Amino acid sequence: MIRRYAALIRNAWLVDLQYRASIVLWLLWGVTEPAIALGIWWAIAGDGSVAGYARADFARYFFAVMLINQLTIAWDSWYLDRWIRDGELNFRLARPLHPAHEAVAENLAYKARTASVILVVWLVVAVAWPAVRLPFAPGRWAITAVAVVLAAAMRFFISFTTGLLAFWTTRATAIMELHAGMSLFLAGRIAPLALLPPAVAGIAGVLWFRSMLAFPVDLLTGTVQGTDALLRGLGGQIVWLGVWILAYRVAWSRGIRKYGAVGG
Repeated sequence: MIRRYAALIRNAWLVDLQYRASIVLWLLWGVTEPAIALGIWWAIAGDGSVAGYARADFARYFFAVMLINQLTIAWDSWYLDRWIRDGELNFRLARPLHPAHEAVAENLAYKARTASVILVVWLVVAVAWPAVRLPFAPGRWAITAVAVVLAAAMRFFISFTTGLLAFWTTRATAIMELHAGMSLFLAGRIAPLALLPPAVAGIAGVLWFRSMLAFPVDLLTGTVQGTDALLRGLGGQIVWLGVWILAYRVAWSRGIRKYGAVGG
């Protein structure tokens, strides 16, 4: 399995090299969105604070969003939608590995390239801009790494499961677009959840949105305080990851039984 994954990741890495311009554009979009949000909240905060967030807090928060969003992002629903509709899933079903393994390898290859660039940029900016520096806390960084892995797995299964809806509908990508739009607010992409109306923040906490981005961001920036809050956050991630894995298994087993595309 290790050799197979090494081959898949190497293949995905070489494929990415053929789309360097596209990857740069995707990376710029991943940076531009939180950068614009930072500019807005920076202007609003002024010399004071908003719900306890001063300018430096916003800077650290949105730099963390840039990095962790890049580490956890998943786009597999768009691939699956095309594979199922155009019959490109056919030859993948004939391989000795489940098609999900190819998707995981593509995720790892892409994230290794783009997230490393963002991390280097953050370190360079931190040399000249103290506001984005994080306190030295290896323990918190280690826990954040665990939360990031859980969030990345969750977002992968959310995207993959949504893509499998193409077995039944031609609008699977539209459903994923709707989910992405909701995550702008509920996952903390344009504002910390503490700044949202309590009802909206409550919905984000009850559903999976906080677990997929805002929680690891808050962990990295030190907003999550106390063992209870930490355990609740990690527990929520584990529960929702289990829910989405179950949803994926149900969608795959039922969808593949009715799949009948030709071509590819």
